[in-house]
Amino acid sequence: MSAFDPDTIGVIEGITTVLTTENIESELSYAYLHAVAARAGFACEYAGRHSDGAGVDATVKWDGSHLGSDSKLTYVVCDVQLKATFQELPEKGGAISFPLAVAQYDRLRSAKLTNPRILVVFQMPREQNEWLRVSAEALVARKCAYWVSLRGADAVVGQKEKTVYLPTANLLTPESLRTLMATFSRLEVIPYAGK
Repeated sequence: MSAFDPDTIGVIEGITTVLTTENIESELSYAYLHAVAARAGFACEYAGRHSDGAGVDATVKWDGSHLGSDSKLTYVVCDVQLKATFQELPEKGGAISFPLAVAQYDRLRSAKLTNPRILVVFQMPREQNEWLRVSAEALVARKCAYWVSLRGADAVVGQKEKTVYLPTANLLTPESLRTLMATFSRLEVIPYAGK
């Protein structure tokens, strides 16, 4: 009799793992966000299971001085829905497309939220042994993540999925995250540009 539930076991590089491949993708996407936030000087926390049910996987926080001379807030919170995929995402017109369940789409597009909320999609290599490399010289997580605000996006009727578009210019880096948080500190809204 196996000590593990087979539904919770995955295989990566021929080795049986406790986490499913999907769980590993999820953990690496969080690690990416956490590393970027830490380098930018922000706290990053896993959301609890109740927040996860509300479409929030992680929260980035800033509690300190103003992020800019025009900041109106010194305490800024940004909620993040994380997605990870090793599937090749189509790119056209400077944006990648990503299918999102309508229930998640609706939670992200709501304009009735206290905290700003963004979608972050972590694009991973197809080959699992390329996801994370460790050596004496470097810790390398591949490839990259893009962000988008879906706030104010159009409602969808009669569909289970909605394709959303993430501009390739919205690469999630420490610098872009600081710019985002500074924008939110000015109480500015980032609407969805769509396609």
